[in-house]
Amino acid sequence: MAKLAPTQIDQLQNIGAYLAQVRQDQGLSIEMLANQIFIRPALLRALESGSDGELPEPVFIQGFIRRYAEALGLDGQAIAQEFKVIPVAVLPTAESLAQADTNGVVEPETRHSIKVLQQESPKRAWLSLPLLLSLGGLLLVLGLGIWGWLGRSREPSQTDSNSSVAETVPDDSNAPSDAPSDAPETALDPLEETGDLATEAVLEAPVVVSASLSDRAWLSVVADGENVYEGVAESGFEETWTAQTSLEFTTGNAGGVELSVNGDRAVTVGDNGDVRTLTFTPDSDVESIQSP
Repeated sequence: MAKLAPTQIDQLQNIGAYLAQVRQDQGLSIEMLANQIFIRPALLRALESGSDGELPEPVFIQGFIRRYAEALGLDGQAIAQEFKVIPVAVLPTAESLAQADTNGVVEPETRHSIKVLQQESPKRAWLSLPLLLSLGGLLLVLGLGIWGWLGRSREPSQTDSNSSVAETVPDDSNAPSDAPSDAPETALDPLEETGDLATEAVLEAPVVVSASLSDRAWLSVVADGENVYEGVAESGFEETWTAQTSLEFTTGNAGGVELSVNGDRAVTVGDNGDVRTLTFTPDSDVESIQSP
């Protein structure tokens, strides 16, 4: 079950309604699309209706949106990005405030006929100019102090009068200044970057299997005929594997292993001490794990 923030639920409902309208306009059935993109019809219906309680984690939802949109001939990557894996604060911009009605209600912008929730522009949230200049001056003074201290630390130590080796002091006249630049640098959000990488792993393969261990267990994973993992994993171990056609998963302690297949809910593989071997394909779901 997905645990979505209110902004994510709003995004999901708007995107789902848009995709449903495009699908109906093209005269396609949910069952036809499900067979084409290897996503169960129940999950596609939940996606269209915005029923987050029936959907998996946000990273899988974003992957479903992309594959669904691409099957309809749309720009799947752009539409999938409208659903944020990591929720962000929604702040009104100056332009949107200018469009507010007499009751102060701000109309959201639209893209692909989908409501888009935006963060306030970083430029408008930046520090005021006087404070920025003050901080820049302070950093400059600190930088010069550090530079001077480093210069003194590089001075040659005194040697014996009998020493024939003369030490030279390096010329720092051309060395780059350690003083920080006043110009702010824009850094990428590491959480968003991580979310994108995880999404790509979901999108690239029809078979996705995620394991989570609550107890020590021996594991073996063979993806498309290639052994990709074998060994003893400890409690707390988490990993996701992908395959194009089939993935074979074997464990020596089924009671300590939970699996999620193709975005379906995670379930325990079996009882403590049981040895189980499971084979998953693009059509597999939670029933593939629960079946003896």
